[in-house]
Parts: sequence; C-alpha cells; structure tokens
Amino acid sequence: MRTEQFENWLLDVRGLAENSAKARLSNARTLERYEGDLDVHFDEDRMGGLLARLAYSAEDERRGAQQLHQVPIRGNVRNGTATLKSAANLYREFREGDGAPERHAPNPARRRPRRTRTPAKSWPEWGQPKNEDILQLAKVLTPLARFLHPDIVAAVAEDNRQRFAEWRGKFEAIGVDPDIYMWRGSPCAFPGVRRYAGSHEIAWYRKRTASSDFRPPNCLRLDDNDFPKHLWAFVFTGKEFRKKGPQNYQLAHLADHKEHNNRWSQEFDLESETEVPLLFGLYTSPANTAYVPQNFLRPTDCVDTLRALLLRRAYRLYGGICRLAPPPLVEQEVQDSAWHTSQFAWREPVGQIDNLPQFLEYRHKVIDKALNERLAASEKPL
Repeated sequence: MRTEQFENWLLDVRGLAENSAKARLSNARTLERYEGDLDVHFDEDRMGGLLARLAYSAEDERRGAQQLHQVPIRGNVRNGTATLKSAANLYREFREGDGAPERHAPNPARRRPRRTRTPAKSWPEWGQPKNEDILQLAKVLTPLARFLHPDIVAAVAEDNRQRFAEWRGKFEAIGVDPDIYMWRGSPCAFPGVRRYAGSHEIAWYRKRTASSDFRPPNCLRLDDNDFPKHLWAFVFTGKEFRKKGPQNYQLAHLADHKEHNNRWSQEFDLESETEVPLLFGLYTSPANTAYVPQNFLRPTDCVDTLRALLLRRAYRLYGGICRLAPPPLVEQEVQDSAWHTSQFAWREPVGQIDNLPQFLEYRHKVIDKALNERLAASEKPL
C-alpha cells in the first residue's frame, strides 16, 4: 500500500480531518494484514474480488451467515465489514487517480502542521419531480416499452398447466414449495429458478466458496439475471440468451420478486387475508417483464407510479390468459384516473410464436435436469 500518498490524498483531496484520515488508514492496514497487498488487489482486478468478499448484507446478518473475508471482527460483523469495505473503496478511488498528480499529491500551500475542522455543512435540499412531471415522463416512456405478445405468454401458461402435476410432485419430494412458482394459471417460464440473494449465495453461485453441500433454499437453482431473458431470446433469435439483448434496451421486472425489501404491498391488492407466499416465481415470468430503454431503467425501478403503470399494462395484456401473481395477490385498483392505462399511448406487443416449440423443449430440459439431480442427491445415504 502507498501509505504516505494515501494519507495525503485523504487529507488534501477528500478533505478528511486528521483523526478521520488516520482511522481510514488504520482500517486499510488491517485489511492488508489479512487479505494481502491492496496494490496487488487493485492491479489484478481493481479490487473487485476483495470488495465482493467484503459484502455482508442485512439478510446475511439475519441468517447468521459466515463472512467471506479473512479479517477477524470483534463485535458486529456487518458493521465491522462495512468499515473495512469503506476503506477498500477509498483506496480504490485513490489508485484510480494515478496519472493525475493534482488529485492526490501533497500541496504545500494547503497543508498545515495541524488541520482545523471547519463547521459541518449540510447538502442543499433540492426539489423532487412533482406528480405532473412524472406523468409527462410516463407519456414519453409508454410508447417505447416492449411487452411480449399475449399468445407467447399464453403458451407458457398452458405448458405449465400440462406439466403441473408431474413437476409439482417432484418439487414436493425435494422440499421446495411448488406454489411459489406454479400457482394455478402461473406463467412462470422456469419454475424453481430464482435470483441469488446475499453474499453467501453470490459466492456459492460463483464457486468462490467450498460449501459443496449447500442447497439454496426454495429453489432448484440460482441465476444472475439470464433466465428471465431466455424466452425473449428464443422468440427473436431462435436460441437461448447469450449475454446480449436488444441494443440500448434492458429488461425490467414490473413487480418485485426477491424476498428482502419486497414491495408487494405497494404493488398489489389482496383478495383474502391468507398469507402471501414468496414471490420467486415472478422472476422468470414473461408477464412480469418488459424491455425499456436503458436510460429509463432507474426511473422504472425507483418510481412507484411508473412501475405500477407498467404492471397495469401487463394486467391488460395478460390478465385474461393467466394469473400474473400467486394468490392472494390481485391487481391494484387505480386511485388516480390520470394514471389509467387508457390515458397513455402503447406500442403493440412484440414477438411471434414460431420459436415457442424450441423454447419449451429447452425449458423442459433445464427444469427436468435440475429436478432429477436434486432427487438423486436426496436419495443418497447420509
């Protein structure tokens, strides 16, 4: 580690008080003692691997998951790991300034023997878009959003109906609740596949842990966001998704599918007071996805009114041919008539069913293979 230069950078560029700079430097030294030279980590992968090991979420804390890094933590693992990760991020930022000496070289005119703290100041409070501003944004977005043709979604839901009894029995045999993925009328394209969650599952998925006996709960397999795109890829290219989709567009999920921080209560109404199941089946459901221009991806993820509008559009397209979400969740009633789907211009649904037989064959192989492997593993003697 470039100790002296890093400390100068913390003082002169980041403007930290002397005590704070020394604390961050101490954190970096501790990290280096157990994980190796920070400069080597930066030169290898810009510290990507190290930062991945320093991930420890609230979900990890709740499950009592083991940390992935080697630094012993006394006290709260999540807080201690976050402190180390902050120091690692600072060092990466410092190293990324190489070649621009003015960013981190000592500046004699600015250095003092002792730095004095300046009065703390607050960020200004900038206004947020008003509802009418977001409404105008929505009117720009809706003609650009692409939804699959209802015939495609109907074919997946029908195939689920035909395979329902067979797959349901196998899911129950391996201890995975089939209702998470295969509720009546489900359009889930890959029952049993969900997105990984938490640092332990990420490490296991990427084969960075030796937990060979680990079985991710409530699923057949984990994914890193490819499986929701396979159906779209077959429709337009005749083959599975290969890490490249339509130019300048990205796939957006309309309703949350993860367990942690799920917003179902803001996205659906309830038809009864029965318990809401895990919503992993929405992950690969074609009725829960749309392609939107990539510069609209954050608004559709973070602006509730935009997300709700797209979800209502999905209900208009697919509500008569499948059940978009498992019971007791139903479509949420529109509170403001200005946000009714009829008030917006929409592109016609896209795609033809020509390549559906190839897709259905592919998904049968994926699901059957995963089921058979899990069934075989459950039959092995302990």
